[in-house]
Amino acid sequence: MPPAAEETTRQTGGDSPSVRRGQKLLLTETIFARAVGTTLGGVFLTALVRSLGGGALEVGVTLAAGHIGALGMLLANPVLNHIGSRRKFCLITLGAVRSLRMVIAALPLLLYLGLDRGSLLWPMVACVLVSAFFGMSAEISRRSWISDLVGPAERGKFFGRRVMIATITTLLICLGGGWFLDRFFAAPADRLPGLSILIGFGGLMGWMGWSLLLRTPEPPLSLPRRRTGFARSLALPWLRPRFRPLLIVGTASALATGVCGGFFNLYMLHHLGMKVFWIAGVDMVGQLVALAGAPFYGAWADRSGARRVLAVSMLVKGVFPALWILVSPGVWPLAFAVVLLRTFNSAGQICWLRLSLNLSPARNQVAFLAMHQALMGAGSAVGALVGGTTAMLLEPVDLGSVCGISIVPLHVLFATSAVLRLSSVVLVRLIREPRRTLRPAAESRLPRPSEWPNGRED
Repeated sequence: MPPAAEETTRQTGGDSPSVRRGQKLLLTETIFARAVGTTLGGVFLTALVRSLGGGALEVGVTLAAGHIGALGMLLANPVLNHIGSRRKFCLITLGAVRSLRMVIAALPLLLYLGLDRGSLLWPMVACVLVSAFFGMSAEISRRSWISDLVGPAERGKFFGRRVMIATITTLLICLGGGWFLDRFFAAPADRLPGLSILIGFGGLMGWMGWSLLLRTPEPPLSLPRRRTGFARSLALPWLRPRFRPLLIVGTASALATGVCGGFFNLYMLHHLGMKVFWIAGVDMVGQLVALAGAPFYGAWADRSGARRVLAVSMLVKGVFPALWILVSPGVWPLAFAVVLLRTFNSAGQICWLRLSLNLSPARNQVAFLAMHQALMGAGSAVGALVGGTTAMLLEPVDLGSVCGISIVPLHVLFATSAVLRLSSVVLVRLIREPRRTLRPAAESRLPRPSEWPNGRED
C-alpha cells in the first residue's frame, strides 16, 4: 500500500461501535494494569526491599531490575510477527506477569519454613526482572493496538484520558495501601505480611484486567511481506532518520531521571522518617496535579506539537530534584509543595507516547516502540545502579552542611540528576515532529471494522 493511501486509511472512520468499544475496553483495562504496577512500585517496593533487609544499593538494584526488563521488548516485534495477534501476545505476557505477582506475594510464607528474610531479597529481585521483561513487552504491543484504534491527531486526547485514569487508580491504591500498612503493620520490621497482602491484591486485579483484553476487538496487525527477524528489528529504528533523535533524547532523559528517580521514597521513608500514609499523601498531591494538567497537556500537544510541550516539561522537571535538598526532617511537610511540579509528569508521559507513535511507521511499528522504550529502560536502569552505588559509597562519608542543611548521600544524587536533566533539554531540538500529526481542522477518523484490511500491506 502506498504511504499516502496508508495514512488516509489510518485516519478515516473512528465512529463505529466496535472501534468505540475497543477504545473503552483498553481505557478500562488501564485501571487493572495500573493496580498491578502500583502495588509493587514506588513506596511499596522500597518498603519491601527495606523489610527484606536491603539498603540504598539493594533499592537501586531492584529499581534497575524493573527498568532493565524493558530490554525484553526488543524481542516483541519478531515474536509478534510470528504470532500475528497483539491480543494473543498480551494475554500470554500479561498472564506471566500476573502469575509472578502471586509468586512474590507468596514469598513471605517461606519465613515460616525457617528461611532468613535476607535470603528472599534476590528471588524477589529476579521475579521483578522477569515480570518487567514480560510486562513492558505487553505495553508496547498494547500501544500498537491503540494506534490502530485511535487516529494520530486524537492520540494526545486519548493518552491524556489514559493518564487521568491511571493517576486516579494510583492515588487511591497508594492512599489505601499506606493507611492499611500504617494501621495494621506500623513497625517497619513487621510490614512484610501487609506488603504480601497488598501485592496479592494487585495480582488479582491484574487477572480481572486480563479478562477484559479477551473481549477487546483488534484490527488486523500490519505485517511485512517477510517476517522480520531479531537482528533487523534491532536495526530498523536506527535506519529511520526521524526516529533516531527520539532514541537519543529518550535515553539521555531516562538516564538523568534514573539517577535519583526511584530514591525519593527511600529519602522520605529513611531520612525524613515519614509514615507510609504521609508518603502516599505526597504522591497523591503529585498525582492530582498531574491529573489536573493531563487534559491541558494532551490538547496542547495535539495543537502545538509534542516536542514543544516535552521541552517545557523537561526544563521544569530539571529543577525538581534539586528542590528536595531543601526538604529536611524538621520541615518535611515542604515535600507537599515540591511535588506540585509533578504536574508535568503527565505532560512527559503524553509527549513520549505521542512522539513514539507518530514518528514510527505502521509496518513493524512494534520494533520502533520497543527500541525506544527499551533504551529508556536501560538508561533508567544504569541511572538507578549509579545512584544506588553512589549512595552506598558515600554512606560512611561526612558530607558536612551547606547553608545550614546537613548533606546526606541522597542529596548528591538529587543535585547530580538536576544537572543531567537540565543538560538533556537542549537535545530536544534534534526531534522533528511531522506537521501532519497536528490536529487538523476536520476530526480524523479511523477505518470501520468492515473496512479493516486483511492485515498485510503490499
